[in-house]
Amino acid sequence: MPDAAAQPQTKRDFRQEVTDQIIELLEKGTAPWQKPWEPGTFQMPLNPTSDKPYRGGNALHLIAVAAKNGYQDPRWLTYRQAQENGWQVKKGEKGTHIEYWQFGGKSTAAPESPSPSPAAEPGTDTRERNGHAPIHRIYTVFNASQIEGVPPLQPKQPQEWEIVHAGEEILRNSGATIFHDQADRAYYNRRDDEIHLPPTEAFKSPANYYGTALHELAHWSGHPSRLNRATLNESTSFADPNYAKEELRAELASVFLAAERGIPHDPEQHAAYVGAWINALRSDKNEIFRAAKDAHTAADFLLELERAPELRRESSAQVAALEPGSSTVNVTAKTTATEHRNTTAAPAEQEAAKSLVAAQEIAKRTLGDHARTYEPDTGSGKYRGEIIGETDHHIVQRLSPRSAAAHPKHLLAEPVAAGQNVLVAYSNQLAQLKPNHSRERDKALAR
Repeated sequence: MPDAAAQPQTKRDFRQEVTDQIIELLEKGTAPWQKPWEPGTFQMPLNPTSDKPYRGGNALHLIAVAAKNGYQDPRWLTYRQAQENGWQVKKGEKGTHIEYWQFGGKSTAAPESPSPSPAAEPGTDTRERNGHAPIHRIYTVFNASQIEGVPPLQPKQPQEWEIVHAGEEILRNSGATIFHDQADRAYYNRRDDEIHLPPTEAFKSPANYYGTALHELAHWSGHPSRLNRATLNESTSFADPNYAKEELRAELASVFLAAERGIPHDPEQHAAYVGAWINALRSDKNEIFRAAKDAHTAADFLLELERAPELRRESSAQVAALEPGSSTVNVTAKTTATEHRNTTAAPAEQEAAKSLVAAQEIAKRTLGDHARTYEPDTGSGKYRGEIIGETDHHIVQRLSPRSAAAHPKHLLAEPVAAGQNVLVAYSNQLAQLKPNHSRERDKALAR
């Protein structure tokens, strides 16, 4: 009989374990986003040595582990980091695994500090432009509650006026069109690009109001002219699996926003989708990681708008620029997270900028003075609607009654004329044009 030690060990499936744990919490009604929080009682997991928050699936995993084990401290770090600070992991404590993705093709080992990194999605080409694939590692971290000598946590304790101010700043600086014209429901209308809410006095507390408003604002972030999120824009009806997936992303994004700004959270408004979320996670172990990544991207986008309401906002994933004298936000995907844009335009860029201004004027003449004109996501964006005009360098397409896209002519695979109703689908900075057949997906996404 062969020695047991020589038997091949079954490789652990990290993502399946994380998914199973989150499903268990959802079934019990104990997932952190299923419970109400008071101001300052919930913070996103962070590494105290770098003071950086964990992100995406890692963040959700650490939140789930903390909920299961009763950890109240959001701080997580490796054994070595604890030692370097003169702290000691308590005897018998078990660590928690997280993913680490190293990008850039460098041969050096990943740092001991597992910084937040976006996970590559299974089934996609993970090679970067330089031909290198990202390096995937699993690290073990411990909660501060498992470590002796860690200084006491200093939790945030925002006052009610600070909560109201934070929520209002996020909503106001987003530039979203918000109407308080509903009796007892809240929804985002994708076709008209509008958020509809009950009057503020109809809500029991600021927690109820901002929890609902931020959820709908998360939907708003996925519009084709912003993050162009497939789960929003490819949804055809309430029964569509994409609908439940989009609801999960919006809920997680509102949770991330609330945690970042100390806003209390009330999950009562969003409990109806738990069954659909569980079904989506059971059918695909990678879905919770995709959802968390999309939710963090949405939260980042909205927080960038809130933090810097002046002319320019930039994050690790995209550049968001506010056009002077308007509420138009142009979002451009960045090639790498370390890329920074030069605001000093070359002559060719100046000509393109003039053409974009002319495109905005076409949109305003056709759609009204409050129309917004957006630059497309040329990596993977999809845009549907009628062509309403052109300038020297752009084709202008109606996206909704109040918004338009300005497509760079040199990226279009074929010419297009005003009056045509087309689908413009980008892939790697090249756009294909197809007839746009009207579908039920233009219905409002509402909850």
